[in-house]
Amino acid sequence: MEIEKSFAKYANYTVKQTLGKGAQGKVKLALDGDKEVALKFVQFSKEIEKEMQIHRGLNHKNLIKLLNFHVNEEYTKRSGKKELKSCLVYDYMKDGELYEYLSQTGPFKEETARTLFHQLIEVLSYLHGQGLAHRDLKPENILFKDGLLKVSDLGFATFVGGNQGDGVLASFKGTISYMAPEILVRQKYVGQSVDIFAAGIILYLMMTAQLPFKQANAKDQLYNLICTNRFDQFWAYKEKSGIPRFSNELKTLINSMLAFDPLQRPTLSEIISTSWYQGATITNEIVVKLLNARKLKIQAQQDKENLQKLLDKQKRQAANQNQQLTVGIGNFKRGEEDITIDLTLKRELKRFKQTDVILPFEPNLIFVKLIENMDKFANKINYVDDKKYRLHYWFLQNNEEFEMAIQLVHGPIESTVGLDFELIKGNGLEFYQKKQQVEDMLLQIE
Repeated sequence: MEIEKSFAKYANYTVKQTLGKGAQGKVKLALDGDKEVALKFVQFSKEIEKEMQIHRGLNHKNLIKLLNFHVNEEYTKRSGKKELKSCLVYDYMKDGELYEYLSQTGPFKEETARTLFHQLIEVLSYLHGQGLAHRDLKPENILFKDGLLKVSDLGFATFVGGNQGDGVLASFKGTISYMAPEILVRQKYVGQSVDIFAAGIILYLMMTAQLPFKQANAKDQLYNLICTNRFDQFWAYKEKSGIPRFSNELKTLINSMLAFDPLQRPTLSEIISTSWYQGATITNEIVVKLLNARKLKIQAQQDKENLQKLLDKQKRQAANQNQQLTVGIGNFKRGEEDITIDLTLKRELKRFKQTDVILPFEPNLIFVKLIENMDKFANKINYVDDKKYRLHYWFLQNNEEFEMAIQLVHGPIESTVGLDFELIKGNGLEFYQKKQQVEDMLLQIE
């Protein structure tokens, strides 16, 4: 009875926690008896009904399972308040998503990437064999359970025959960074070919944790190199920027999958026959171990952030009690009395010091370095507050804005300075890359 009272309820499910929030609504972890499931709450519509009808008939080991759906069932919050909600019920992917692994723990080694790419190609072969195109392949829609890659979110999936039965599609569907060029220019397109294009970007991401270009538009300087078959210049630029030196076999495969002309992209069977695809892979047991190791890193970072929130809460409470104490970093003057921090909490923060930038320097020196090296990371500094030691890096590329805030904060121990990074506008993977570059620069301070 105590468990039932402490959790929300939906239909016959016990709702434990929120897993994330998507365009359609929140996704929550729930129990169906003893089985863990994911509840995706949605506004019921014709599009959702189409997604359900498509997904219900599918069954593949690398495709997330749709277990059930509910329309206007009662949701009882912890407070006791009731409301009606609709939701799709999926098998719970306990090992997270590809985006999280790439953005927080970096790229995969080649054999690991190849193994996961095999699974992606296998599920695409299945979907295409069922006459379907996914149309929204991206790292956020690739999940893991027990070492197996699982493609999710069939919200944009459709039959490749098209409304007219001519084998072409026209809807502007997908996510900009993963869209094939023919979609971006609003041309009719072949569903299988745009999935292959997105799969090529995902392969590149798994090997580098970076997007190959902003978008597949001929005006994008990097993608223009691919449009005009200047592949050598594309790879030379990428290698100069720090990505690993790929084999010619891998470069050729990626070049073909990202081709501007969809007729030049390989079919799935042609991808499978390439020498790179036929290379060495790893067992499922090793994949499980590798993902578990990365999960520990992610959990450590989350624990550090949670501990920092507790520390910030203590500081705010202390500041409310004593007006002389500063809550934020301000001008780094603490007042005559120091903020009392629980010793256990301080020790825990020190455990996670290696996962963040903690520098034993005066804040003025660090702030000057951030300003002096601005041109390495941005077009300009969009905002600066030298009293609170906060600035925003900003740049514009291919008409897409990126803005990242950097705030100096008190480190977990005396005479140290920490850095908080915040994505204001732009792509999450770009944020991860810029954050790493700034950290690397600061760690060179002597």
